[in-house]
Amino acid sequence: MKHSISLITPSYRGDRDRCRLLCDSIDRYVTGHDVHYIVVGDEDADVFAGFVDEKRHVVVSSSLLPPLWSLPKWRGRHYWWAPYMRLPIYGWHLQQLRKIAMTLAQQSDRVMCIDSDNCFCRPLDVGAMAMEPKVAHFVARGDVNSSRPNHVRWWENAHKLLGLTEPSLPGDDFISQMVLWERRTVDIMTKRVEAASGLPWWQALSRVRHFSEYLLYGVAVANDEELASRHERTSQGRCLTYWEGPALDKAGLSALIRKMAPDQTTIAVQSHTRTPIEVIREVALGTAG
Repeated sequence: MKHSISLITPSYRGDRDRCRLLCDSIDRYVTGHDVHYIVVGDEDADVFAGFVDEKRHVVVSSSLLPPLWSLPKWRGRHYWWAPYMRLPIYGWHLQQLRKIAMTLAQQSDRVMCIDSDNCFCRPLDVGAMAMEPKVAHFVARGDVNSSRPNHVRWWENAHKLLGLTEPSLPGDDFISQMVLWERRTVDIMTKRVEAASGLPWWQALSRVRHFSEYLLYGVAVANDEELASRHERTSQGRCLTYWEGPALDKAGLSALIRKMAPDQTTIAVQSHTRTPIEVIREVALGTAG
């Protein structure tokens, strides 16, 4: 059975240049998808208006989620709030909610969630991934352990949100830079969150605050025999990430790309490394402009 597949990227105005680089790399290297959705805050709609084309849509948050009120920055971080929340949420929370809501709102059978700090540098036919009978599901076995307290908290909350008994550590991690989801599974996942909490899924996640959308999806799949049967576990991520270290120049970035595994197609150079976007563009796309 042939499935359809779309791409989803949450973004914001401060990430505009990196999102543009991602889009240009998708246009250069990626084929086989229905639509690339960029999900932004209503306040950023004009900033991303120029990104729209035949296969790329910009979707504003208010079309997916209930209204949220923007609050003044505190300690350098932007927060949002609504009456149903116990505490405000910040941008990382909101981007996760938007990924889930956009997956539920679009029509493709499968989606690939791609963060805006990614850049393709090799061809990828996602249409071939859509044709696979099972969804390739990234898992890092045993990576949720006491050495990663944030992941432990997200993992524990994923079980609570789904109404599951919390198992003992270590646990499997499901966080990666590019993650493939099945729309049907996301629908089942959110319905189980609502059944366990008695709240709309976005309210339940907002109240917990400490959550990971990828761990929530992974725990849902791992604890349901029928969902697990539609997924194929894989330990190889498709993205090579440069998390920390000095800013890379062209030689350094070229050396990083040469380290990519054969089935890796994407790099993610974190912004706090201060690697210039122009360097990434020139090395990955062969142009500085």
